[in-house]
Amino acid sequence: MRSDIINEVLTVEDKAQKIISDAEHTARDYISDAQMQANTLLRTRLREEREKNRVLLEQAEQDVQLRLEQYEAELADSQMMDELKMESILDTLVARICATDLEGLIS
Repeated sequence: MRSDIINEVLTVEDKAQKIISDAEHTARDYISDAQMQANTLLRTRLREEREKNRVLLEQAEQDVQLRLEQYEAELADSQMMDELKMESILDTLVARICATDLEGLIS
């Protein structure tokens, strides 16, 4: 009878050990799956953020290019106006000089 009890206790201990081992294995699997899902989610979010930032960067580059073109056009207009003003001033000076009597000024 004692050996039956001892055998039954050992059998119960073996079953308990197997349950513990199975639980540990299952827990490791759950943790591993959760880590893989988290990594996949993280990679997906990183890709999405990179794409979003790439689009924002492209838009910013286009905006800068447009502003640069506008500035260059305004600068060209300004230079053209300055040249026209200079020519007008020179024409006025030449006309006034031609209209004066230089002989009267020289003598």
